[in-house]
Amino acid sequence: MAMPNEIRHELELDGKTVEYIHQHRAWFIVLGAALIGLGLLVAASAVTATIVSIFFLAGVLVLESVIRIVAAFSARQWAGSLLLVLAGAFYMVAGVLTFRHPVSAALALTLLFAVLFLAMGFFRLITAIWYRFPHWGGVALSGAVSVALGVMLWNAWPASGLWFIGLCLGIDLIVEGLGWLGLSAPNR
Repeated sequence: MAMPNEIRHELELDGKTVEYIHQHRAWFIVLGAALIGLGLLVAASAVTATIVSIFFLAGVLVLESVIRIVAAFSARQWAGSLLLVLAGAFYMVAGVLTFRHPVSAALALTLLFAVLFLAMGFFRLITAIWYRFPHWGGVALSGAVSVALGVMLWNAWPASGLWFIGLCLGIDLIVEGLGWLGLSAPNR
């Protein structure tokens, strides 16, 4: 099926964008290489990266709590300000507990990811097999892979809770670095 010209035009890069990428290609390569290097370092020290990211999450939760509580007191006349204070209190409790027990927080998040992988994987797998829409095999395969990842994560738990989040961060940095390198590749 041919793509309408209007849509094709929207998807094509304009000359200015291509020229900008070409002019700054070296920076994109440096950024990509740096992200790949950082990703490899993070993945290699996944336990440390997991704990550091949990502390960062705790800080974000506490900061968000303070912002919510200050906003609630700034808008005392608003009917929803009590809910904002309660939400701020819950965020504060979650942040403090996460800060005080980072390993337990990492274990809980990893278990949550395992359940998410299992649930979404089974959903995609069953939906693809049930409806057999065009190209359903790829969706079924992605569902099966998610189920397998969920099972592996669950079976390796609680040990997986110490490295899983850090490994995911490392992989994400590597993939982003590869994306920047791909953007910097010369046009063919």
